[in-house]
Amino acid sequence: MKRLLFLLALCCAWLPGAQAKTLNGGDYGTVHVTPPASPMRGFVVLFSRGDSWASGDQEAADALAAKGTYVLGVDTEPYLQRIGAAKDCHHMQGDAEALSHQIERELGTSAYFAPIMAGVGTGGMLAESALEEAPANTIDGAVSIDPAATLDPRARPCEREAPGPGLPGFWEVAASPALTPAAAAALAAFQAKGVTLTLHHIAADASETDTLVALITPHLGKPQYAPEDVSDLPLIELPAQHPADMLAVVISGDGGWRDIDKSIAEELHHWGVSVVGWDSLRYFWSKKTPQQTAHDLARILHTYMSRWHAKHVALIGYSFGADVMPFAYNRLPADLRDKVTLMSLLGFAPAADFEIRVFGWLGMPPSAEALPVKDEIARVPPRLVQCFYGADEDDTDCPKLEGSGATVIRTEGSHHFGGDYKMLARSILDRWKQLLRTPPS
Repeated sequence: MKRLLFLLALCCAWLPGAQAKTLNGGDYGTVHVTPPASPMRGFVVLFSRGDSWASGDQEAADALAAKGTYVLGVDTEPYLQRIGAAKDCHHMQGDAEALSHQIERELGTSAYFAPIMAGVGTGGMLAESALEEAPANTIDGAVSIDPAATLDPRARPCEREAPGPGLPGFWEVAASPALTPAAAAALAAFQAKGVTLTLHHIAADASETDTLVALITPHLGKPQYAPEDVSDLPLIELPAQHPADMLAVVISGDGGWRDIDKSIAEELHHWGVSVVGWDSLRYFWSKKTPQQTAHDLARILHTYMSRWHAKHVALIGYSFGADVMPFAYNRLPADLRDKVTLMSLLGFAPAADFEIRVFGWLGMPPSAEALPVKDEIARVPPRLVQCFYGADEDDTDCPKLEGSGATVIRTEGSHHFGGDYKMLARSILDRWKQLLRTPPS
């Protein structure tokens, strides 16, 4: 039941325009949730400046969210009351770590972001203390603005297990002219005992929000793309039964998701690969452009790499799907092109139509508006390309790739390759694994 309530609260916190922006945070009590407004780059626990969460705190959370940060806002005074009522010391870092684990797992982030603790005044000293007691590699660091001279006595942090020298993460401190002499002396005492901190002197009128963002941003990771809504696309989901880091996107022929493409996808899925099928008949029923196709392919990759924790992508196209594939790949953002480790083309023709044509089902040649594939395939790194053609095919560009560095495979039959779909899937998977074992030098 607790898990169900947590998931409901988490779901509501992420719904656009949803009223609920809080969830049960264990010892933190009710926490204020601000999801990232751009691809996720970090996880911050922000203590309120006053006793409880106020508009200034939310302003800071929103500014951090714009940088790709998931922000968990904590009401400082109720938290201190809660942990102060306990008889024993309190593992403050454990509160942050437990929530970051649970939230990031439920969100399906493709990488884990250790929490960054942050706060102003009393909250700034709480942030440092949570870091100081943390085991190595659990808290990324702390950011404190004008931290209090002493830790509130109710906090009573536990001692770090197997403590090492200094702090187990970065500590960025911003000191304004309002910093009290006692607090300045406390910072000097920290430095005297070997604690490494980076001290920034800021103007009296410096914005606390701008200062928090400026000190936290350099410690954020690379963007982790959150799942998008791809419900408008005609997709078939075949997630691997067990977690796998391989994702295949299969674009069907103009007959739709029904024969060779479906069979190859199911074979790959049987062998442990997560597969997204893309039905060309439904998607290209209305005319698309290469740029629109690439945009939608990027949406698919962002979504399913995040949702299924995939790191390596194979793009597989049959017939119509093979013809459009190089156009889509070449227009992907660079970071996504880098994730593509194989492009398998089956029945690859000299020109690509971006709209389903009745004459195409009758085996007629491409339309006058079809785009030549020669220049597009030349832009794809040859080692990525695997091209299958049937010995009896008379309208394929695969033989033209011989000697280019691409892998060209001649099979029995014509456009259906003798019907041995299991062999095709096995050849695709074997080549993919070979490329993963021998990355480019």
